[in-house]
Amino acid sequence: MAIGGGLLGWATCIEPHWVEVTYRSLSLASLPPSLHGKRLVQLSDFHIGRTNVDYLRLTMKIVNDLKADFHVLTGDFIDHDFPMACDQVQAVFSELQPATIASLGCLGNHDYGRNWTRVDIADRVADTLRELGIQILRDEHANFGGLNFFGLDDLWSPRFMSREVMHLADSNAAGICLCHNPDVCDRGVWGPFTGAILAGHTHGGQCKPPFLPPPRIPVFNKRYVSGFYDVGADKTLYINRGVGHGLEARFNCRPEITVFSLERA
Repeated sequence: MAIGGGLLGWATCIEPHWVEVTYRSLSLASLPPSLHGKRLVQLSDFHIGRTNVDYLRLTMKIVNDLKADFHVLTGDFIDHDFPMACDQVQAVFSELQPATIASLGCLGNHDYGRNWTRVDIADRVADTLRELGIQILRDEHANFGGLNFFGLDDLWSPRFMSREVMHLADSNAAGICLCHNPDVCDRGVWGPFTGAILAGHTHGGQCKPPFLPPPRIPVFNKRYVSGFYDVGADKTLYINRGVGHGLEARFNCRPEITVFSLERA
């Protein structure tokens, strides 16, 4: 009983707020020499409304100390719509200092409210973040110093139209796609895009038995849990474990801030 109580306390009180900073290299073909060695920091799955706001504000301060050249935020800013949701979004992300080059993001399914259908809620979240200097790409793309960023609206949302924007990709240029749900990697929407796909959504399984796969993850392709995956045709997927949670419990799956060093492949 003592061991069980201790594990429960760890999973519900300690690990959900014990954020881990992980360091990775991100190789991109045709990366401009001026961007080689630049630092890109990925955050995902904040779930404001469920996750403690003070913890999230502290997480933003940790990110500030990393001195990123790019911030990329891959969706689920809120858990669902609730009164004062955008005020809490502003309270959290006003702590995030601008990256030296750009701060970008895409939306997740929870940003569309319950049943993922409320475009008006997603619009308010996106507008709040844009007012704070975070450029939300909704089936749009942007270029910074020769590096193309594509941001897809969420796969489960009524706004998902990725096929159109991805056909604007240049296979000879460095590309990064922000895509909340990694299941999009298995859709035939990529056109000429090559490069890295940065996703979230899974929370890394959130609670994982040691040496076993997580019992439940919200994706069709159950191999998509966390970390790097080769998804073919000169594309690489990285799934961030997220910093927030729906159910306040994590076990063997700490919340994650990912720091990428950009490298020319």
